[in-house]
Amino acid sequence: MTLPPGHAGGRIHVRSDLMDELFTPTTVIDWYTTQEGITTDEIGVAPVAVVSWGKRVIESLADVIGAQSADYWLYTDRHPLYKGQVAGLDVSFAHLPVGAPGTVMLMEEMIACGARTIIGLGWAGSLQATVPIGCFLIPTSCVSEEGTSAHYDDGNVSFAPAFDLVDALEKAALDKGVEVVKGPLWTTDAPYRELRSKVQGYRDQGVLGVDMETSAMYALGSFRNIKVCNLLIVSDELADDWRPAFRTPQLRAANEKAMEIILHLLSTQVSI
Repeated sequence: MTLPPGHAGGRIHVRSDLMDELFTPTTVIDWYTTQEGITTDEIGVAPVAVVSWGKRVIESLADVIGAQSADYWLYTDRHPLYKGQVAGLDVSFAHLPVGAPGTVMLMEEMIACGARTIIGLGWAGSLQATVPIGCFLIPTSCVSEEGTSAHYDDGNVSFAPAFDLVDALEKAALDKGVEVVKGPLWTTDAPYRELRSKVQGYRDQGVLGVDMETSAMYALGSFRNIKVCNLLIVSDELADDWRPAFRTPQLRAANEKAMEIILHLLSTQVSI
């Protein structure tokens, strides 16, 4: 299969000149805090943040540790932010919009407020028969077919996670009796254009699954020099026909286990 232009190995590079930015995430945060008469610290973004596209996941994580809702987050009603502590570690939990553009926009603003480590917890479709529903994936490289990361690619951007976070997540999962599968992931903007030919081609190349955010998140982490890593649960299978598991007890149980892994990681890896 010939890889599309959006593949991490054959991208069209866009020069990123920071001096040419018309306005920045910091500009927006400064405007917002001035409007509200608050400081950036009062927004409540911790250096370590866990993000998810499932609102109930974020609410559940916050509830377990007694985290408080941020009063001054820009998106409190639509995409709530919580801040609390796990074993003395300040941590935020944030709900993000589905898709690379909205995810990266909110992550940019979180970084401008002080986030330096961002761990994503989400779902992915599996391309491999050996990675069935309920499995846990850690993407270690990306095939990018989303449009956001190209705007961060100055020729030096990595489409890989922070590998110390990979190790920490894998260890936390093993501590909870879960083995994770590591490898490449396909990120797309168009879930209804996951063509059979693409699925087969990427499957033959060993790509594990598909989502809508990871490659852009990893590009942003590289560009802004922060740590990013995602833990993804297989929610549906695409290896042959489409086989979804949404709303099933199996996927709910996997979500619960994933939250246990994240909280265990936070409680034992105070240096993340």
